[in-house]
Amino acid sequence: MDAAEILDQLTHAEGLPKTALRAATEKRVEMVPVFLREIDSYSALDSAERAKPTPLFFIFHLLGEWRERTAYRSLARLLRCPAHEIDAVLGDAITSTSHRVMAAVFDGDPQPLYEIILDPNAEQFVRSRMYEALAMVVLRGELDRALAERFLRDAFMDLQPQAECYVWYGWQSAVAMLGLTELTILVKRAFDRGFIDQHWLGFEHFQQDLQWALKRPGEPRHPQDNQFTLFGDTVDELSHWYGFSEKFLADREGRLKQAEAEPAESEPYRNPLRGVGRNDPCPCGSSKKFKHCCLGR
Repeated sequence: MDAAEILDQLTHAEGLPKTALRAATEKRVEMVPVFLREIDSYSALDSAERAKPTPLFFIFHLLGEWRERTAYRSLARLLRCPAHEIDAVLGDAITSTSHRVMAAVFDGDPQPLYEIILDPNAEQFVRSRMYEALAMVVLRGELDRALAERFLRDAFMDLQPQAECYVWYGWQSAVAMLGLTELTILVKRAFDRGFIDQHWLGFEHFQQDLQWALKRPGEPRHPQDNQFTLFGDTVDELSHWYGFSEKFLADREGRLKQAEAEPAESEPYRNPLRGVGRNDPCPCGSSKKFKHCCLGR
């Protein structure tokens, strides 16, 4: 399979294109510049042209798997695309894997991460996750802790909006992950000012995470789900996503057959999940957040 065939399969795959993903890995040296051109070409397009199918979802994850540091700045520019565009490219990877990929390709310079975080026009969940990517590279010894602490301290005044926004969730998470007890008073003020929705998180949860970091320095939280480990094998990791599973294909086929069998005069389909935010309680009643329950299935 040559580079053109790999790109075509990554662009138009209906499921997980395992053959193309593995072929890309076998041709990694050849594919890296091809992938970087794809990212930079997309970033140069206007909004209307960005609506066409793209292989960037799989490219993003392969570059993370390969620890491809030459891709760090191109991926950082990609993540600053407007919310609706980056959501169309990455979907749930925004909250599931974006931080793990960016920590994996980090080249030692935090400025591209800073620029995403401080860009008020960037997608708020992306900005939040980049705070955690920043904490991850500090814990890995790839960035000086004092630099990160200074950035987190200054962000209390510099971060926009100075109002409720999910980016503040990532800010307090990074403070807790790094065990920065000296910033606790600023985190408390952020909660008191309503920057962090109490439905997402309470100050007591921040304190619990902070204590975890102090008792287990350098040990990632949630080790059971790899939430704060570098992104691994693309085929292996994405195979566990509901959207790439056999069950998803079977469920989709079942829904199509059901729709075809319905009489024409039946009521229009109403999506029970419409309007549910990633961090809202899941409608299924599990008590989990939507993004950690039915959204990821």
